[in-house]
Amino acid sequence: MGSAGWARGEARVADDSDFETLKGFLASEKGWTLEYEKDGVKVWAEDAAHGALRTVKVVAEFDDVEPDALYDVLHDPEYRSVWDTHMLAAEDAGHINVNNDVGYYAMSCPAPLKNRDFVLQRSWLDTGEEKLILNHSVFHKDYPPRKGYVRALSLLTGFVVRSRPGTGGSWLGYVSRSDPRGALPAWLVNRVTAQLAPRLVQQLHAAARRYPGWKALTDYPHHKPWRHPEQVPAYRIKLEDCVDPDAPVPPAQEPKPETSKAKLEVPQKQIESQSIEDLGDISSEFSVEVEEEPADLNQDPTKKKGKFYKLVKSMKNRRKSVQVAKSADNILEGKPEEKEKKKGFKFHRRFSISRGRED
Repeated sequence: MGSAGWARGEARVADDSDFETLKGFLASEKGWTLEYEKDGVKVWAEDAAHGALRTVKVVAEFDDVEPDALYDVLHDPEYRSVWDTHMLAAEDAGHINVNNDVGYYAMSCPAPLKNRDFVLQRSWLDTGEEKLILNHSVFHKDYPPRKGYVRALSLLTGFVVRSRPGTGGSWLGYVSRSDPRGALPAWLVNRVTAQLAPRLVQQLHAAARRYPGWKALTDYPHHKPWRHPEQVPAYRIKLEDCVDPDAPVPPAQEPKPETSKAKLEVPQKQIESQSIEDLGDISSEFSVEVEEEPADLNQDPTKKKGKFYKLVKSMKNRRKSVQVAKSADNILEGKPEEKEKKKGFKFHRRFSISRGRED
């Protein structure tokens, strides 16, 4: 399953298509496997390839909780510290507009796992008939990764709250696709997510039943900026502050260098074998290739004949390539002896030039 229309880490105002994507996940039946069903709570897991993170969705119905109370519990940051036993910290970075904000959330994890934290953009929409909340991970310059925490990712998390037709109470739909990062394998993340989802729903249910009484006793019982846009602070964050300057840029496709074997081959020649004289103190081990042109019998015997081309490379990378030119053996006086011609020889094994023999 893909996420909503956001690119990964993108911060922008949510539009209708993003909320429709969330509703589409909850309405779809194909591609899901029922993992849990008990006390009116059902949990499905996405049918995904082995080793891939799966999306989880939950549907639950509560006959003793009104939709407004459930919606308020999901929003109210002060009340979250009461019912969310895993929350370590929560901070409001600011609003993008009256229906989109950015915040920081840190949560505890059981030992030996490290605690996780998130930087999230939340988006919400209340149509009257249903109430929707989305969140996904973004970057914000004021909330870099913190020591002691693993920066986790919410790829798509969403809630849909509706009234139960005819019977009263509320209907809750929940979708989650998250990556806790770190060294946790995907199969373990999928299993834990499927087990924790019904617990979260049960926590929400219990918190929603207590919320009206708790809110009435606070100093500001009517302060609900998610319902009343006029209560939203005037300060707005800049979307430019939510662009990660260190985000990797996909590398440009560069043409591969031509390394075909045909261009690297050296033509074979019928050459004459020659002796190799001592070259002094050079005692490193080389890969040597020697070739000599056949002697011209009509050439002046006082001139040196033949050329050696020695391509020398240090196997220990201690010297650069060396090209050695060496004259042939001295020509005996008179008509030189006819020497046996043989193919050129190449040493590709360990060879010590100073000793003139293989090691």
